[in-house]
This record gives sequence, C-alpha cells and structure tokens, in this order.
Amino acid sequence: MNSERDIAARVAALPETIAAYREVILANLVMLGEIPAPTFHERERIDFLRQRFTESGLQNVSYDEVGNGAALLPGTEGGRNILVTAHADTPFPASVDHSLSLYPERVIGPAVADNSLGLSMIATLPMVLELLDIRLRSNLVLVGAVRSLGRGDLGGLRFFLANSGLPLDAAIAVEGVELGRLNYASMASIDAEIRCHVHSDSVGEGDSRSSAVYVLNRVIQRLCDLVPPQDLVLGAVEGGTAFKTQARSASLRMELHQASNRQLEELGHGIDALVEETAAETGAEVRFEIMARSNAGGLDPQHPLVQQARAIIEALGVEPSKGCCSSTASCFIDRGIPGLVIGITRGRHLNEADEEIAIEPIFKGVAQLVGVLLAIDGGCCDRH
Repeated sequence: MNSERDIAARVAALPETIAAYREVILANLVMLGEIPAPTFHERERIDFLRQRFTESGLQNVSYDEVGNGAALLPGTEGGRNILVTAHADTPFPASVDHSLSLYPERVIGPAVADNSLGLSMIATLPMVLELLDIRLRSNLVLVGAVRSLGRGDLGGLRFFLANSGLPLDAAIAVEGVELGRLNYASMASIDAEIRCHVHSDSVGEGDSRSSAVYVLNRVIQRLCDLVPPQDLVLGAVEGGTAFKTQARSASLRMELHQASNRQLEELGHGIDALVEETAAETGAEVRFEIMARSNAGGLDPQHPLVQQARAIIEALGVEPSKGCCSSTASCFIDRGIPGLVIGITRGRHLNEADEEIAIEPIFKGVAQLVGVLLAIDGGCCDRH
C-alpha cells in the first residue's frame, strides 16, 4: 500500500486509533515540556529524550559533540535512512516557571508549542509505530537538535547533518505548530540585531535626541523605508530603565527575507550604510550584527514528497498552509536532502508565557507524520 491514494486512505483512519493513546502522548509532553531548555542549555531535556529512546529499545542512543541526542530504529531492510528531528531548545530562560497546565481540550505553558510538543513527538514516535503495527523498511534516525533558536543558528542540526556519517535519503523536521504547515523551501533570510548606545557624557536630562531610544527609532524609520513590509519582521525592541531617565542603550531584534542570497547580501550592505549614517548624524554608537542566516532554495512544488505530503494532509481534512518556506528547511537544502517541516497541532500565544496548544488536532498531526514516513519508505523520493 505505497501509492499516494492507498497511503492517504490508510492515514485518514489513523487519528481515531492514535487518540486511544492520548494519556501516553500527553504524559510525554508534560514531562519533557516542564524541563527548561534555553538555547545552549538543553542537556537536561536531551537526557530525558535519550532515556525515552532507551526505554523504547532503540539502537545507538548517543550524544554528539555539540549535545544533540540521537538514536536509531532499524528498518526491516535498512536500505535507506530517514531522519526525523525536532529542536530541543526554547526561547524561555530557565528562570521562567515551565509548569504546564493540562485541560480537557488544551495545554498551556511556556514553549509547549515551540517546541516541547515537537520534541515529545520524537520521543513518542517509536511507541506510536509499534502500537499501529507499522514496521518501516527504512532505518529511522531520531534526533533532538540543540542550538536552534536565535544565536544558535540551527547549529545542532547543521552539525549533525555534516558529521553524522549517515547517508540520509529524506528528512522531516517536526514543529509543535501549525497543523497544515508544509515547508519544503527556504528564502534567503537573516536574524539580526541593531544595538544603539549613547555615551554618558552626551546624555542630557531634557533633550530626547540624546536618548538611545530616539536613535533606534530613527534607525527603524529608515529601515522601514529600505525594506518592504513583507520582507521585514520587527521582532523585539528593548531599551531604557526608567520614566525620567534618557535611555543609554536600546536594541532591535528582527528578521529579514529576500528571494535570493544575492539580494539579501545587497540588503545587508544597505543596512550597514544606514547604520553608519545614523551613527555619524547622532554621535551614538550603532551596530548591526547578524546572528543567524539561511540560504534560498528548496524542493520543487511538484516533487513527489511534497505532493504526497499535501495529499496526506488533505485526506485528514486539513487545509495545507499557503506558506512553503522555513529556515529549518534550508539545512536540508544545503545538504541536498529532500526534506519537509511539518506541524502537529493548532496553537495560540506563541512565545508568550501562556502559550497554548489544542489537544484534539494532535492525533491528526501524528497521523500526518506517520503518513509522510510511509510515503518516503514506499519510495516517493526515489521516483523524482
């Protein structure tokens, strides 16, 4: 049953079966999600993941040099290797209370969607396949990737792909949200920070122009003139200490997109010039720093892996999202590996302390993951 129609029909019947194991799935989510894992400090969470791998009887349970946790579920033939990965780190510091609140229809708590749910799926997948009596011919390589967010620059996944020594035939990256996402390409993008600092001898009590916030505001205005709104994400602004004191420091964190690497490089030169001009005009110290970068590229929309994944999502009654780009996909693109990024459920309040996921759609998300694995195992990538 490896044709597109057969796999889609089989997958459509899976959510009801998977829902019977709701408590096990949620237990893994809660136990893993309540372990803090800020970027560069994911070891305790990876320890838990490795423990689950060992309990599932997987082979080659290990760490690598940067701290990724990996294991192998051997296939019946072992002629190919399929990577299933999820990032282990979260945007919340360890000082934040990571307790998750479980309700009949939802789970609430920091990082439950990004990416505690995705990582818990890596821990739970061997059990799900066993319960469904599915034995893949391919080896399944399961990896909890560290150093993904912000300054991590997807470093854990990039390191694994470059150094594992395994020939990978296809890859799936699992994110907690959003069910229906189907990312198979990447735009050229950077995550960057602009920092402004006004030296103490130039800070006046009554002149707003001597505030770092004022300087940063000028930068943002010029940035918005330089970059189209659809290519600029103004993520976070910080600065100052009090109502009555001119801010000495301020910063902007942002994401920039372009259709090609060359266009992104040219945009970077434009921002460098903008920053230098603002510094010269205001006397402030203004710096532009790139923290993470992704290259443009991806699979063709008609690639059999993309087509089968879309058919599987639709068979589950879910409308595929229109966006096809993800920075994680660029890691697969750079290594020439056919790969997708998928989501497991619906979510709200992302990257806030009351981050929330819906429970019921999880079972469709898990069925989708199983269906894509069946498609790859059946040779859909080989036929391209």
